[in-house]
Amino acid sequence: MGMFPLKKRLKFTSIIGGFAMMATAALVASPAAQAHSTMFSQGGINATGGVTSITGAAGGGLNPLAFIGGYETDDQIGGTAFYSHDIAGSYSLNAGGALIGFYNRVEVSVARDNFDLGNPGASLGLGSDFNLEQNVISVKARLFGNPVYDQESLEPVVSVGLQYHENVSAAFPGTNRNIVDVLGAHPDGTSFYIVATKLWLDGLFGHYTVLSAGLNVTNANDEGLLGFGGTNAVGQYKSGYHVEPFVTAAYFLNRKVAIGGEYRDEPSFPVGVGAGLNLNQGGAWKDLFLAYFPNKNLSITAAYVDLGTIGNAVSGGQVIDVKNSNGLYLSLTAYF
Repeated sequence: MGMFPLKKRLKFTSIIGGFAMMATAALVASPAAQAHSTMFSQGGINATGGVTSITGAAGGGLNPLAFIGGYETDDQIGGTAFYSHDIAGSYSLNAGGALIGFYNRVEVSVARDNFDLGNPGASLGLGSDFNLEQNVISVKARLFGNPVYDQESLEPVVSVGLQYHENVSAAFPGTNRNIVDVLGAHPDGTSFYIVATKLWLDGLFGHYTVLSAGLNVTNANDEGLLGFGGTNAVGQYKSGYHVEPFVTAAYFLNRKVAIGGEYRDEPSFPVGVGAGLNLNQGGAWKDLFLAYFPNKNLSITAAYVDLGTIGNAVSGGQVIDVKNSNGLYLSLTAYF
């Protein structure tokens, strides 16, 4: 943090302080303060902790769920750590991070994403293996609903969350400015979401069944990897929050194996006009996944992923097609 400008440090401090206040409120309000011997036990049902999205929130690989991460109950604290690797066509993504869930009420997470542009980056004059990098700090709060005890009603679990992104990508070649800044976007930004998730323990054919839907309020380009907002035709910064839907569905073949899919709309802001590039990014992110929960300490998720249009660039009047972003995804989540 010592290398960041004071303004960024203050921004991080205020956000982390807000997370700390929410977590403290959860601690004070919970009866778990009187039950140290069971505070860190894993009282939840296997697989109800979900896996971890690339931005650190508990859910699927792409979308958050309304459930709080970990296997804690209302009087326990739980947590997870994760690592994900995605080979999406010409690109590759590495993500890692951790979260803590407080009393099945509040979740705080951190994540680091590294997106390697590979050969397309070289085609755009960025050099081979140019990386887009960001840090993500997230908080999620469950408003109402319980995934296990509300089986006799259709009431879902409903949560709200926010995610603060700090883009720390390398400088644009020939400058000392973050590539996102040169492309005309803002390197930092905050997204907000609301999500409702329903778990049926005796669902389709008597197996666990999960349906989830939410709205993401954001101006992030590719989840913040290309910054926030963009430029208009004359190179002026243009922004504005978009409301984008996301949905997740999962079906458990047995108590340890789930199959499903995710869909996530992304806003589209033209970026790169001022740098001589027109990166027409955007489009929905999608996946089909297989998740394995051998026990309450580990989950393994494999998926086929489509990350939409990462970049369909126009440089010097020549179209450079760099939008192939389909590939395989593997993620490991450890629970404690």
